[in-house]
Amino acid sequence: MSHLHISDGFLPWWLWLGGLALTLGLVILALHRLQGRRRLVPAVAVMAAVGLAAMNIPLGLPVHINLAALAGIVLGPLNGFLAMFIVNLFTALIGHGGLTVLGVNALLVGSEALVAGMVFSALGGAKRLLSSTAVSVTLALLVSLLLVVATAGLAGGELTAMVGHGYHGETGGETVFLGRFLALIALPAAVWLAVELAVSLLAVSYVNKIKGGWFAGGDRA
Repeated sequence: MSHLHISDGFLPWWLWLGGLALTLGLVILALHRLQGRRRLVPAVAVMAAVGLAAMNIPLGLPVHINLAALAGIVLGPLNGFLAMFIVNLFTALIGHGGLTVLGVNALLVGSEALVAGMVFSALGGAKRLLSSTAVSVTLALLVSLLLVVATAGLAGGELTAMVGHGYHGETGGETVFLGRFLALIALPAAVWLAVELAVSLLAVSYVNKIKGGWFAGGDRA
């Protein structure tokens, strides 16, 4: 849901280049942290595969789940971000969004993993597993949605020209575009949030059932 499904050449250079730089920094940090905990590498790979598969589950609306918040809860913030970067890299290579937008997309989706992982730990994690998961996922998805809207606003004229070319003759064309953009994504976003939350709660309950110590702190990053 939190992808920008656009081709190369529409975002201003400073936005996509800045997104790539910030994403690269987070990936390098995640890989550095992962060196000391290589037993988590298979878990990162599995979570990336699960996220990639989840994106192909039809919801009947122009949205899809990605389980990025779940990745942050299961793997920890940085490892969750790394898993989602891998997902975005694969999708970019098959034409699901441009290569220059890879950094921005990785940040938009990866923000869910970062926020959910940090909030989950701050709330006590395994001590209040389901309530911590529910709050973490909800906050992470809302933050991601805000970032999508903010990115559309920052993109300015370039993005407006792509999907809002009919507004150039109107006063405040970009404002009109953002207003209609919000109206357009409201219902799909609500469905996406509900499905992501339900699937995340079920997955966390299952992981806790088969490997109860995972969320106690010993197995997460």
